[in-house]
Amino acid sequence: MYDITVIIPTFKEAANIRNIITEVDAVFKKQGIKGEILVVDDNSPDGTLSIVNEIKKTKDNVHLVVRLADHGLSQSVADGFAHAFSEIFVVIDADLSHPPALIPTMYEEIKAGNDIVIGSRYMEGGGIKKWPLKRRIISLGATFLGRLLFPHITDPVSGFFAVRKSVVERAPLKPRGYKILLEILGKGIWEKDKEIPFVFVDREIGSSKLTIKTIVDYSRQVIDITAFSFTHHKSAAWKKWKGL
Repeated sequence: MYDITVIIPTFKEAANIRNIITEVDAVFKKQGIKGEILVVDDNSPDGTLSIVNEIKKTKDNVHLVVRLADHGLSQSVADGFAHAFSEIFVVIDADLSHPPALIPTMYEEIKAGNDIVIGSRYMEGGGIKKWPLKRRIISLGATFLGRLLFPHITDPVSGFFAVRKSVVERAPLKPRGYKILLEILGKGIWEKDKEIPFVFVDREIGSSKLTIKTIVDYSRQVIDITAFSFTHHKSAAWKKWKGL
């Protein structure tokens, strides 16, 4: 059993995976955290798997799940929840756009009583670097729709967050696209959340996987969560609306 599991969803991240594992493990060692690193890969053809398997030979806290079907970032994260050996999960991108140095802060906030801890780009102290205008516009649009569901959360579509196992283990998640956090907020079992600021830095190596399908999937997700909240009055989204 581990104190925490850091879940890294991957597809064709051979150029980045060694660096992110090294940095996360260094944070564990520096802070004295007994942490698991769980790479969940969509059967990458670029050598990602061989690199992770090589690392596993020297780091016994690194584990790998290879997914052969139903590929997608959100699906990978959900599979990570099912395979993790801890009660606290942190989701982080492989490309170092999210700072591993904030993992201990997220861990402490969960231990302090929060159910979900979100790394926010849009609260005071947060920000985005090296992002092209097109991606900024799409992100702001996605965030606007997410905040219609959760007005008090500044970044409900963040890809960098921590969550208790109890929030997701019985939740009827329908993961799709890239916005797994919004799905968890809408269908997970939680009461208390916390946001912490971070500066998102666009990937230096590799290419963004944002497509038109991603945008369509997100739109369907917002509709699905909205419908879910109207038929499940114990859901967090319904409670937040009712409390307005």
